[in-house]
Amino acid sequence: MINENIIIIILGIVAAIIIILLLVIIMMLNKKESSKSSKRYATTSSSMYVKMPDTLKISVPSNIEKMSKREVLNITKKVFDSYKIFDYKKMNTFELDKKEWHSWQISFLLMLYKHEEEFFIPNQNEVFHFFLLNSSDNDIKSLVRGIFKKYENYVDITESKDFLCKNYIWSNKDISILFYFLANYKNY
Repeated sequence: MINENIIIIILGIVAAIIIILLLVIIMMLNKKESSKSSKRYATTSSSMYVKMPDTLKISVPSNIEKMSKREVLNITKKVFDSYKIFDYKKMNTFELDKKEWHSWQISFLLMLYKHEEEFFIPNQNEVFHFFLLNSSDNDIKSLVRGIFKKYENYVDITESKDFLCKNYIWSNKDISILFYFLANYKNY
């Protein structure tokens, strides 16, 4: 009889431990779900409409400003050919943050947007990094607005071409964002 009582007590303790473990697991799952839903809320709360960058506020060097749309497009194509060679799609974030592009090159991309020209890029999944492909329209517009602000604050458009060609303040990420934007902004 003592053996039966001991067995019943042990079974009761094991059952209590199992119940406690189940409760802990359920509480952890609920906590994880609530943090996921708060993350979802944070992402959707940032989905307020972001305006397109204003083309009237873009000022580029006068030599570029005087060029025809065709000239600007042809030079932008050459810049893009250089861009494709480096295969930024496969780079990590650290490599994307390297400043390897100069203000003269960026000025052409901004001028293309000012001309309201779209830059056709086929097979974008093969060209652009996943951070761009997975970004919302509003995220891209916000990033571009930041690039415009940086350009406005740090590029002296009265400087010579030679000076602006030595002004390497633009990261691989910046130029990727601009090309992606130019290829897609008419869909926003």
